[in-house]
Amino acid sequence: MERLEIGFGLAMEQLTQDALQIWQAGVDAVRADRVVRQAVRWDGRMLEVQQTRWDLSHAKRWIVVGAGKAAGGMLEGLLEVLDGTGESPRISGWINLPEGSIPEGLKKRAQVDLDPAVRGASIYCVGGVKICEARPAGVNEPTAKVVDATQEILKRIDQATSEDVVIFLLSGGGSALLCAPVESMSLDTKVSITRRLSSRGAGIQELNAVRRAISQVKGGGLARRCQAGHLITLVISDVLGDPLEMIGSGPTVLEPAPDRLLAARLLERFAPGEFPQVVAKLNEGWTLGSQPQVLPKEASAQTFVLANNATAVEAAMLEARRLGYRVQGESQIHAAGTAERVGQELAGRVMGLEPGCGWISGGEPTVVLPDASLRGVGGRNQHVVLSAGRVLLGGLQSCASVGASIEHPLSFALVSGGTDGEDGATQAAGAWIDHRWIDSNTTRQSVIQEALKRCDSNTVFRATGHLLLTGPTHTNVCDLRVVLRGC
Repeated sequence: MERLEIGFGLAMEQLTQDALQIWQAGVDAVRADRVVRQAVRWDGRMLEVQQTRWDLSHAKRWIVVGAGKAAGGMLEGLLEVLDGTGESPRISGWINLPEGSIPEGLKKRAQVDLDPAVRGASIYCVGGVKICEARPAGVNEPTAKVVDATQEILKRIDQATSEDVVIFLLSGGGSALLCAPVESMSLDTKVSITRRLSSRGAGIQELNAVRRAISQVKGGGLARRCQAGHLITLVISDVLGDPLEMIGSGPTVLEPAPDRLLAARLLERFAPGEFPQVVAKLNEGWTLGSQPQVLPKEASAQTFVLANNATAVEAAMLEARRLGYRVQGESQIHAAGTAERVGQELAGRVMGLEPGCGWISGGEPTVVLPDASLRGVGGRNQHVVLSAGRVLLGGLQSCASVGASIEHPLSFALVSGGTDGEDGATQAAGAWIDHRWIDSNTTRQSVIQEALKRCDSNTVFRATGHLLLTGPTHTNVCDLRVVLRGC
């Protein structure tokens, strides 16, 4: 397994190095290839996933399909498991990934597909499974390539019979990499809806509630088409609390069914009057096209969550304790609120921690974006860290204004990053600060405040060298945050 590299470019104190190492340990624990190898067993006859077993010795074909930022790592782990007995089954399939996110170990085994089914997309083949780089890195929304590539997945699903097994690999980012809009809806309209909701503070649950209602594949759409004898979904969850219908918008989850009336209300709440035809059709009931509505009675459809945000938080806490810190932590199961609010809470943790202690948390806050004409470059994790920095700078200034002596209360390190290695439309996973950053930015509070208003945190941290740079991590379980207080 290759080691992730955290780019920072500055000499750091041990405290800051420890915080980054702890963050790294949390990410390593949820790497897709690792969690699949830990959860899946195959002996040439019996397949076992988390102690559930199936006799698949008579399966005619294994069809492996998937979508998400971690789908490549999941495929790598699955192929290693299936090849481990020397009696690997006959496999074919198709998965959709962002560009540049094929794990190196998998790419070394891959052959370039010389007759790509999706024009303009890079397609590789490993072990009978085609891997399509269907969207640019850092652009978390569907493209025309994604729509075409989704049809390739559906073709394979439609070909499955009761003698076959389908394994669906799903992770965060799957919603943008699995796209088949309802009849008469264009891709442009679907992307516009997602952009409106995201920029106006809609949470992942609200986004997915709308996505499920306007898709032929989400909200159980893939399961309704599948006539395989076994449909097994392996999930790396990027949704707090792991509601199966929300992870990747639940392509293989039949219940609860998409709520079109709820989707209509959410559109009117976040984009009032902007999509009247869509709202009207949602209220009337939108046709999903001709497809089977239920799985055949003999089919087995089961879903397994292999890793989530709590997995990463727990692993980070173990590493912190191994390094000698007294830590507490929390993986949130509900929306965390705004990134600015989370940053303020982390600043409070910095000030309240005893020396030698730490706080590790996970979640996914939202950012309400300003008008595009004012908007800078950033991401929610960078916004969290900059918000914390502003609060901490303000605390120092308040002490100085009343003539208080400051025995440096801020011997600390703070890291916040997306476990997928992406934070907004940037090349960074997030950012980090420590007491040295505070010392060097005491005169820049107006610049920082303006950057927060414009959501331009990336510009600030790029200038100071405090971006968290990992590249694709081949996983995605929301965000991970580490706070340490020095002795």
